[in-house]
Amino acid sequence: MKLWKKMLLSCVDLLKSNTKYLCELDSIAGDGDHGVTMGRIASCIENRIYNHEENDFIKKINEDLSMDLMNVNGGSAGPLYGTIFEGMGEGIEEKESLSTQEVKNMFKESKEAFKIISKAKLGDKTLVDAFYPAVDAIVNSQGGLVEIIEAGAKAAEEGAENTKNYIAKFGRAKNVGDRSIGHKDPGAVSISLFFKGLYEGAK
Repeated sequence: MKLWKKMLLSCVDLLKSNTKYLCELDSIAGDGDHGVTMGRIASCIENRIYNHEENDFIKKINEDLSMDLMNVNGGSAGPLYGTIFEGMGEGIEEKESLSTQEVKNMFKESKEAFKIISKAKLGDKTLVDAFYPAVDAIVNSQGGLVEIIEAGAKAAEEGAENTKNYIAKFGRAKNVGDRSIGHKDPGAVSISLFFKGLYEGAK
């Protein structure tokens, strides 16, 4: 199996094994269903990979996943992840494998695409707090694929951890105000798991 597919399937496994945990996090200030939605997203990724018969071009896989995820039910997570994959599709050429610089470009474009649709900033207690640092770490780090993805995974984990110190400013969580302090943002945690999955698959 091509490496990008292997990396994505590693994300699938990690997200599916943490659905209950993500729901518990989301129950503190949200609807308590983020884990369910991420489980749907994981299944969507899994189904697309195993049924992707056209070719193994990473660009095509990302573009198809973008369309699939845009239609996932369960709040904004599907469209947000769909936008991330849309950007990753735009940032590369049609190839079955990518150089380290091309991987960096892929993630850089995913961030640019996301910034177009989201007004969230660092410190707003959203997935941005894990996603943006992860992309920046990948783009600015040195080394081969495993090294740069590891840097992204570590930055995402740190970003998710930092959300415990923030007051939520988006979604239902913003209604609880100061009570959101001390708890990680579920969206940031799911992004952290996504990048951790990419790293474990790359290893």
